[in-house]
Amino acid sequence: MIFYRAITAVLISVCCVQGVASAQTVNAFPKRTDPLHVRIDMFDALMRGNHWNEGAIMQHVIFPPAGEEAPLVGNQEDCAGHTAVFLAAYAHRYAVTKDPQVREWADEIMDGLLKLEAVTGVPGWVARSFNKTDKPLWHEKTNFFELEWHKSTAMPGYRWQGDLSSDKLVAFVYGVSTYYDFCADEKHKKIAADFLGRFIGRVVDHDFRLVDIDNKMTLWGNFSPHLSHEPLNALEILAALRATHHVTGEDRFLDAYHMLIEKYHYDDEAILAKVLWPDEWYTPWDDQLAVRSYYTVMRYETDPDLLQKYRMGLNRHWHAWKKSSPKNDKEVFYRMVYQVLTGEQVVDEPTVTAIKEMWGFDRNKRMFTFPTAEGSVTVESEEEGDASTMIRAYWFGRHYGIIDPKW
Repeated sequence: MIFYRAITAVLISVCCVQGVASAQTVNAFPKRTDPLHVRIDMFDALMRGNHWNEGAIMQHVIFPPAGEEAPLVGNQEDCAGHTAVFLAAYAHRYAVTKDPQVREWADEIMDGLLKLEAVTGVPGWVARSFNKTDKPLWHEKTNFFELEWHKSTAMPGYRWQGDLSSDKLVAFVYGVSTYYDFCADEKHKKIAADFLGRFIGRVVDHDFRLVDIDNKMTLWGNFSPHLSHEPLNALEILAALRATHHVTGEDRFLDAYHMLIEKYHYDDEAILAKVLWPDEWYTPWDDQLAVRSYYTVMRYETDPDLLQKYRMGLNRHWHAWKKSSPKNDKEVFYRMVYQVLTGEQVVDEPTVTAIKEMWGFDRNKRMFTFPTAEGSVTVESEEEGDASTMIRAYWFGRHYGIIDPKW
């Protein structure tokens, strides 16, 4: 009960200040011809105004009449991940600006992650998303898995989505450790460290698996040395353990890290995290998970042999990335991270052009059909996507001196 009271006390204070965003709070959109820094500021305002759900970030917002006044309806399976990426964006932004308002917003996003944990009722277990509602909303039946939505027993009046996956583990470790390093004050460093300690500690305690409230491994939650897993998963859990030791100082995470390397050779597996052939096996989201993991583990590792292995794995990714010019903010981010980690000058003119052309999302209109007690209803509503990765790429580039603030 002490755990829940502590987190609830933090969250109540945040919710009273921030509240819940109402529908279409922000309507000012940038133009494609606006300077990059103008577009970033405007997309940032759209995200905080229309996608903010008590500190968590909604990846997809559907406005009334299909949606609600609060940003509660839409695809939500990746909300926790976007929240962590937005946290990293604000950490880099604070590192550049030292603006106390930016730090305050970052602290509130960290509180959103705490609420994603508290709503599950299980210390160390985190929801994909949550909604303040007493009844199921229509998107639960039409997106992801309906059975993964639960009524919260720890926070009455809320529902939350389970079946957390490996990409969320990567996002939490990446976002929270970046916040810890570049933004959090001493009070919030402890909050961040305790969060990662509970979350990754629970993974370690369950044989390096993500285990849901039913005590079963989630669909994409396997990092175990006793189960077949992909090399990418080996990289991900090594980065998670190294980062969690960095923020908590607890030896058990470093001991687990070295055990997976010395006994099960996870460092050798990690070299092969990138699938280079056949081309049909290429998946862009694997690159996203890998680049966050490399940026995490290579910040903290000091052993030259292990760093060399991580560099070998990163070079396999670079072998694929360098074959084409970047086309979006994620591919821009890969190149910038590679440059930061290796010291090689790879941000060339095509990359600079892609940076200057980064775009968040458009507000679209479309027809939505959803179930009601009286039967299916079809209405037209506006919707917005997500700009968290664009904003993160921008402030990462600003932090490391790659992006000119005049652009």
